[in-house]
Amino acid sequence: MSSPEFCISIQHQNGELVIQHPLTFGEYTIGTATDNSIQIESEHVSRYHAKLSISEACLTFEDLGSSNGSLINGISVVQPTTINTGQTVQIGDLFLTVQINQKIISPLKLHNSDDMVGSGRYTLKQEIGRGGGGVVWLSHDEHLNQAVALKLLPVELENDPVALNDLVGEVQKARLLSHPNIIRIHDYIRVQDEIPFVSMEFVDGSDLGTLRNQQPNGLFTWERLEGLVSQMCNALEYAHQEQIIHRDLKPANMMITREGNLKLADFGIAARTSEKSPQANMEGDASGTMVYMSPQQMRGTMPAPTDDIYALGATLYDLLSTKPPFFEGDIYQQVQKNQAPSLSMRLQEFNITNKIPSHVESAIMKCLEKEPSDRPKNIKELSDLLHPGAEPPPPPISPPEHIPEMESVLAEPIETTQKFLEENIPTTVKSWWLIQTPQKRDIILTGIIICLLILAEFLFAKQPFNNPKFFLPW
Repeated sequence: MSSPEFCISIQHQNGELVIQHPLTFGEYTIGTATDNSIQIESEHVSRYHAKLSISEACLTFEDLGSSNGSLINGISVVQPTTINTGQTVQIGDLFLTVQINQKIISPLKLHNSDDMVGSGRYTLKQEIGRGGGGVVWLSHDEHLNQAVALKLLPVELENDPVALNDLVGEVQKARLLSHPNIIRIHDYIRVQDEIPFVSMEFVDGSDLGTLRNQQPNGLFTWERLEGLVSQMCNALEYAHQEQIIHRDLKPANMMITREGNLKLADFGIAARTSEKSPQANMEGDASGTMVYMSPQQMRGTMPAPTDDIYALGATLYDLLSTKPPFFEGDIYQQVQKNQAPSLSMRLQEFNITNKIPSHVESAIMKCLEKEPSDRPKNIKELSDLLHPGAEPPPPPISPPEHIPEMESVLAEPIETTQKFLEENIPTTVKSWWLIQTPQKRDIILTGIIICLLILAEFLFAKQPFNNPKFFLPW
């Protein structure tokens, strides 16, 4: 009996086909070197990037210590891993799929603005986020006439059963949560001949990671974070009471609205502590973002609230010092064995000044203890450490950062004018400018632009070659 024929397809993220190659049983190396079984060209793929093994029993993918790594469903591959036919593996900036008895794989379908999905209910407006687990679009719900966010599976994962199960699981868990500081999940939608997606609350704002990059020295002060952290603790305390562990806390999953309030996002790999079976608790699953993961989560032990407490501590450490506790080298071994340097030591190492209250630094370092029993036992205890005393924590302050409007025709001129003024206005004026609220700055900048347009109109009207029609500079 002849062995079944497989076909490997390697594509760019936009669906452009790089190579298609027939395969049978055996081992195949993949990389840029010419002596690989499958040779591809990409500056993000290593000379000997990965190995694919095909046998009667299974398909196995192995990363060969590549520079940019390999991802399966957004998770780094650190050891030989069994994959399914139709499942996509990211190698560098390319996407690899193996199919059985299929010599020609159709190009990936792409989405564009004004496309309609969900049998015509939703109109895609603008891509606002992208990650290993999905592509998020600002969309318009034609039935309810309101803005929503749609999280669509990346087209390369459309037929990936693991990705599909994760998407359904995210909805099942997140729909149990109703809290003002957690993004609301509406529904999971799967329509024939369309990519599955999740509809959710649209947050008009930005994430903490993006806002952090706008800060002086690329970090937050505690005064700026304190109210947001209080809201984060409220959201996590509620989720933990509902027996949901987030398991992927990081700046990118903490959205800040235009009004300055925090919304916790992305329960894609959350776990329920109420479920008793190992499979339900995802024992052995080390999903998450490595630089924020607890030692126990890295080892795939049963999820616990202390995993989120560690991740929140690592996130605050990052936001206050520009880097998470461990950020280079063998992160797995460092998280398992090394004590994180104190925040004071990290700031001194980076030659950065940031006044962090001693009780805040102590609370953060307590979150980063290796043993769960040495961390705060719950979010309430952590909140009390961060905000000691009888006085309630302060509310978040209005965001001083500029958050661009999603669909404003003046957004680009305002940002350009703002940048010019910040670089050229005198110091005395700049000091006055910096204390103004973002709303007042936008009003002033809009007025400046309008005055400039009126001046241009006036000057043009004085020219001898003018005509009686108004000059329209736009």
